[in-house]
Order: sequence, then C-alpha cells, then structure tokens
Amino acid sequence: MSLPFRFTPKSIIADGRTTQSHIDTIKNWLNATTLPQLQEEFITLFLISCNNDIDATKGTIEGYFKIKKGAPQIFDNCNLDSEELKNIQKVIGIYVAPTRMDNNTAVICAKMMDTNYRHCDIVSAMKLAVMHAHFMQIDDPPNELVIIFDMEGIGFMHLTCLRMSSVISYLKYVQDGVPLKIRDVHILNCNYVFDRAIDLFKMFIKSELMKIVRSYPPGMNMETFRKEWVPSSCLPKEYGGDLPEFDSLISVTAKQLKTMQPFFDEEEKLRNGHNSLFIK
Repeated sequence: MSLPFRFTPKSIIADGRTTQSHIDTIKNWLNATTLPQLQEEFITLFLISCNNDIDATKGTIEGYFKIKKGAPQIFDNCNLDSEELKNIQKVIGIYVAPTRMDNNTAVICAKMMDTNYRHCDIVSAMKLAVMHAHFMQIDDPPNELVIIFDMEGIGFMHLTCLRMSSVISYLKYVQDGVPLKIRDVHILNCNYVFDRAIDLFKMFIKSELMKIVRSYPPGMNMETFRKEWVPSSCLPKEYGGDLPEFDSLISVTAKQLKTMQPFFDEEEKLRNGHNSLFIK
C-alpha cells in the first residue's frame, strides 16, 4: 500500500532538510514495532516536523496512530462527497496560501462563512482542517506552518457546538501527532468567546502551544500584522494582501483538495487495515 505523495525523499535530502540515515533509522525502528511500516515519504514528513530529532519523531509517529485510532469521528471517512463535509464547506472557508513565507513556511487561513451556530458541526470542521493539513504536504512538505483563524461573526452560542471529547482528541493530535511544525497561531477579531473556549480546554493545552497563540481585537492594524507576522504575499485582499479575495482562494483550495481523495482513502486503509495493538 503506497500513499500518493507527489514529492520524493531524494528531493528533500538534496535540499538538506533530512538525511537518508535519519530515514533508515526510523524504518529500522518501525520494523521492531507493531506500527504500520511507512514509506520513506511519510517518514520524511515526521522527521521534518520534528527537526530530525529521532526520539521526537518516534513519539510523533506513535501519537499519530494512537490518537487517530481513538477518534474515528474526526479522522475516518474523509470523503469530500459526504453530506457532512459538503455542508461544513458552506459554513467554514479555508484556504492554503499558494505562496509561502520564509523558511518554506505554509500559511492556512480559516473563517466562518455562515455564522449561524445551528449550522456549525465542529467535528466535521476539525475533519476538514485535518484534510487541509495533509493537502499542504503532498507536493512540498513545509518546514513550518502558520495558522490564521478569523473569529468575525462567532458568538456565545457557538460554544454550544463544541464537543468536549472530540475537541480534546483534536488538541492532542495538533500537539502530539500531526507531522507539522506549527510556527504561530493568529486569532483575528478575537472576542470573549475565545477566552471562554480557552478556559474550557486550558488543561489540555500545553504551554508550548499557548506561547505561539496570538490574539488580536477587532479593528486591529493589519499593516502592522503584515509587516511583523504574515506578509502581503500570503494574505487576501480583505486583509490588505496581494492575493485574490478570500472567496476565490477558498474555491481554488477546495478544487485542489478534491484531487486528494485517493490519498485520504489510502491513508485510512493504512491505519485501519493494520492490526496494531501498540497503544500504550
């Protein structure tokens, strides 16, 4: 079983981002575990995300499979033709910037397109976010990731959409299982809802993550934001950026995501077709 990545480990090694020795070390370790045997491309993702730290890479791989196995409602059935994913794409807009920041840093941005809390399915929203994370890595794995979330239109009733167990699983994945190094998380148009959500889940958020979360009030100076944090080349017109309007970027990303369906299908088969009882 082979996942359809569109890059080669040789290209990553040639760029000096990892080494064949590191890849072989993880392959040998996997052979001694009950984890799925991963192709070199997949191993490369984990190594890059962990700065080639072998112990951290092993822990992240274990976390990836353990957490995904424990929360199938988020990580399984990633079918873009399903009704729940069709619906959530009308509610939440996500784009992956076609350009990258310094150090090959990818930028992903999300905001509510439909602010009616009754239409917000948080589990499907998290599933869609996971799918976009995979999408960013299939062609050229980024060294780092910057996340932007615009809270405009989110109110108190959106808190009733949260599902405690699923949000906890998602937070665990972001912190301990995702093969991506998160550089910064920017929360735009922040309000009291963000503070209440942090209060609800703060015991599940590591200090390392909280240190890179930055919140901004409505009416913030976007010029300062563009100079200090995310350049115009990665932002839509609405934020004073050089990219097209948000709606257009969402549409382009959604079409590109559709090409990922074979990957999502094979990735689930890799996980669920493997009788792994490694969970500690």
